[in-house]
Amino acid sequence: MDLRFTDKARALLSEIRAENPSDSLVILVGGGCCENTAPILMKNFRVGGTDRYLGEAEGIRVYASAEMFPLLEHSPSVIDVVEAIGLGSFSLEISRGVRLALRPLSG
Repeated sequence: MDLRFTDKARALLSEIRAENPSDSLVILVGGGCCENTAPILMKNFRVGGTDRYLGEAEGIRVYASAEMFPLLEHSPSVIDVVEAIGLGSFSLEISRGVRLALRPLSG
């Protein structure tokens, strides 16, 4: 899996990591009803036995749910940050008015 992170995403993850030094932070890319395929940054999330490792940035590991992994494993992708004012979510970055976004890596 070729997973990259923009500088903006790395800076955001570093900031959140610094604010939560003793918590385990994980990003999950899933196909859930609430978040669709948006990466969700969570504290102390227990990774499931079928979740698959995609990569890591700033000490935060990224996993894909079992149903999403086959769609991503051969698609170079990037995690970026986009504005998300008014968007409801339980991902940690949403209180900052931004949202993590997963998109194909443009060549």
